[in-house]
Amino acid sequence: MTEGEIRATLEQLAVDNLDGATLPEGALDEHLDSVQRLTLVVSIEDHFDICFEPEDDEAAASVDDVIRIIKRHLDAP
Repeated sequence: MTEGEIRATLEQLAVDNLDGATLPEGALDEHLDSVQRLTLVVSIEDHFDICFEPEDDEAAASVDDVIRIIKRHLDAP
């Protein structure tokens, strides 16, 4: 799965799970509260069948970071 495909999926997950919100530009913590962040992470884990580790959550400062984390999990053996 390409980063573009992951981004498109994330945009749809945001619309579906964050009351129609779009993916924020910039720092996630400036645009999403803790409940919204958790909701997004759970929807990502469910959709991609992956599990975010605590260090993943700490590293997920922006949408681009989240895309890289998802790609790393998907590419892992």
